[in-house]
Amino acid sequence: MFVREKGLLRGVSTEARGIIESHKRRQTYREGDLIFKEGEEAGHLYMLDDGKVDLLVGKPQETRFLAYYPGEVFGWSALLRPHRYLSTARCMTQSAVSRISIEAIRRIVKDYPEDGILIYQNLAGILGERLIEAYRDRQAEPKQATYGG
Repeated sequence: MFVREKGLLRGVSTEARGIIESHKRRQTYREGDLIFKEGEEAGHLYMLDDGKVDLLVGKPQETRFLAYYPGEVFGWSALLRPHRYLSTARCMTQSAVSRISIEAIRRIVKDYPEDGILIYQNLAGILGERLIEAYRDRQAEPKQATYGG
């Protein structure tokens, strides 16, 4: 499960969507390229246009998520304090990604506060789903035997 554009922008006005569009910059990456690293300052939200991006969390990458469908949004740490990426994004294939400046979201919050609230409400729901998914993945991992002695 990942943040989908239609999920993140569900119910948002045409005007707010126009702000997002005006702040999008398309970039291409080769297989193996890093888009961002865990701990870096998060100034952009990313939308996958084409390809596959592996999102690695923890050291050494204890949890993995995969962004693989067009419109999938990642790098949502740009929207939340302390505005540092919580994962490392590495391209698994040649990928095209649209980078959206956090300034677009700030402008929406300022100029269209109802839309800003919707974006953050949608994000909260998506993050809750991601947390449940990560918990289920952890539960599905085989347990290591422990021996007394």
